[in-house]
Amino acid sequence: MANDQSRPRRQAGIRDVARAAGVSVASASFSLNGQPGVADRTRRRILDAAARLDYRANPQAQALRRGRTSTYGILVRNFANPFFLEVVSGAEEVATGSGATLLVLDSHYSLEREHKHVQEMAAQRLAGLAIAPVGTGEAIRVWQGLRPGAPVVALNASAECISGVPRVLPDNEAAVDLPVRRLAALGHTRVAFLTAPERLMADPDRLGHFRRITADLGLCGQVIYSPPAIADVRAAAGALLACPAAPTAVITNSDYTAHAVYKAARDHGRGREMGRALMARLLDESLRDDYIAPVALVERASLRAPEGCPARAFHQSLGVPAGLGIQFGNVP
Repeated sequence: MANDQSRPRRQAGIRDVARAAGVSVASASFSLNGQPGVADRTRRRILDAAARLDYRANPQAQALRRGRTSTYGILVRNFANPFFLEVVSGAEEVATGSGATLLVLDSHYSLEREHKHVQEMAAQRLAGLAIAPVGTGEAIRVWQGLRPGAPVVALNASAECISGVPRVLPDNEAAVDLPVRRLAALGHTRVAFLTAPERLMADPDRLGHFRRITADLGLCGQVIYSPPAIADVRAAAGALLACPAAPTAVITNSDYTAHAVYKAARDHGRGREMGRALMARLLDESLRDDYIAPVALVERASLRAPEGCPARAFHQSLGVPAGLGIQFGNVP
């Protein structure tokens, strides 16, 4: 038979404290929460009982009773994007210093999932919400309806309907202008811009800036609309790169999506062609010549700062918040 001492001891609750002190649960609650209405002698007896029982208040239960909490929500669009991990890390530094707790969730670029998360966080009466919304920011209005008066801050969102809400976002005009002008200076005339589909796009001004800048510079600007998953971006970029008038450079808004563009470029590289040439020479002895595959350049051309631009500032502008310029092949 197991020894009772080996069993984990149940944590004492407020009812246990009240029973040990010989008072009502209401008196115990008032005393433990520092509220008036309890005689000093009775309060001391209650606090002594709480100390003997090693009573610890449940902060979630207290928050529900008071309608207040020190927990804040952060809802992002895509945790697979390392940028959002950096944002959460910075937010956690400030939260820890302020005695706050963070609840971090991912919508995976799903409007339905985003709304569900917002509703759940509102039901838990979180103290506030920071959100990188999907699309036009409807989830922000859902939060405001469910938690009127509770603060909300929008992250990386510039949709016009997101108004009256503090925002933390990059200089989107510079984020697009820098890589486009750099690619143009390198001789590119066909440049593509990778963005989310319109219903999921939270920063439509970036696309507007791209169209304006390419028109001003006389470039052929092409747009790749794709959900931000690696497989989707790879397929969409690959389809465009397979076209006769394929772009020689693609601008993305993060290293995460740039990785998928790199994969698409590799799909259209020389590996398969070399494999076909290899097998042809094995099967046909009349083919005795060498096959020399041409070499194509794939580089992060934007990593070199333009003349007069501090390298550190330029590099910071090229991850998120800014665009990443990738050039393919020889510049015409």
